Amino acid sequence: MPAADHWNDHYQQGKGFRPVTEVEVEVRLLTEHLGPGTGRRALDLGCGTGEYAAALHDLGFTTTGVDFSEVAVATAQDRHQDRDGLDFQLVDVDRDGLGLLPTGGFDLITCRLFLPFADLVPTIASARRLLASGGQLLVTTPLAERQRAGWESIGLRSASLDLLHSFSWAATIEYSLDDLLCLLLTTHPSPQRTSQ
Repeated sequence: MPAADHWNDHYQQGKGFRPVTEVEVEVRLLTEHLGPGTGRRALDLGCGTGEYAAALHDLGFTTTGVDFSEVAVATAQDRHQDRDGLDFQLVDVDRDGLGLLPTGGFDLITCRLFLPFADLVPTIASARRLLASGGQLLVTTPLAERQRAGWESIGLRSASLDLLHSFSWAATIEYSLDDLLCLLLTTHPSPQRTSQ
C-alpha cells in the first residue's frame, strides 16, 4: 500500500498521531528559541491534522501546514477553519511538492515527527531553499536508538542526525523535550548589498 493511502486510511479511521504536548508549545521555551511570531511566516511539514501548525499560529506565526494525506488536510481545514492566517495544503514533500512553494517564503519551517518518514537530503535541501535569509528549521523527533524493538523507524538514527548537521548552518541549538530531541537550525543571513 502506498504511503499516502496508508495515512489516508489511518486518519479516515479517526486515528491521530502523537498529540502536541503543553511542553512542546510552552510559550517561554518556544519564544526563547524562535523569537516572537508576530506575523512571521511558518511552514509545518507533515502537518497531519494541524495541531502543531495551530499552536504556531496561536504564537503569532502566519502558518501554512502541508501534508500528503488528503484526509489529514481536510480534517485540519475543518478543525481549524476559525483561525485567520492558518492555511493547510495538500503537498507531497517527497514528490517535489515543495517546488510549488515560494523560494525564501518562510521564516520558520517545522518538521515535527515527520523527518524519519521523508527522504532526508532532498527534504532538507528544499527546506533551505524555502527559508528566508536567517530563517530557522525546527526538527522535533524521537531518536531511533531509544525506541523499543520494531519501532526504530519512527525516529532519526545517529547517521541521519550527522547528515542533518553536515548542511552549512549559521547556528545550531539542540534541546530535549521529554523523550523528543529538538534541533533548531538557523541559515546564514544573506550578505547585505551596499549601494555605490
